[in-house]
Amino acid sequence: MAVRAGDLRDRLEVWKSGPVTDETGDTDYVYQPLRTIWGNVTPSSGRTAELPGEAERAEITHRVTIREASLPEICREMYFVVRGQELDVLYWYPIYNRRGWLEIFCRMVQGEREVQADGA
Repeated sequence: MAVRAGDLRDRLEVWKSGPVTDETGDTDYVYQPLRTIWGNVTPSSGRTAELPGEAERAEITHRVTIREASLPEICREMYFVVRGQELDVLYWYPIYNRRGWLEIFCRMVQGEREVQADGA
């Protein structure tokens, strides 16, 4: 898989969980926009599960390719917004034969989001 700068056609909005202190002095964690970067998003796998009441749930995994310098500090408390879809960060690793590039595997999330605080 050759990665070129021209392949980065998707605009990714990066959100990260961070501490916020309210007026009573309590610390809470909320997601805040971090930055906007360019990347390449491709669906990699998917599965469905039957839920009670004849409902189905779909889980789709996406592979996001970015330049390593565009997001130097990546963590699992981040998610991306791409074309209105929220993608939770699952894991990542560098593309070893192409220096400076990173592959991030994400899961598409629908519904309410729970805030994770520092690896929890």
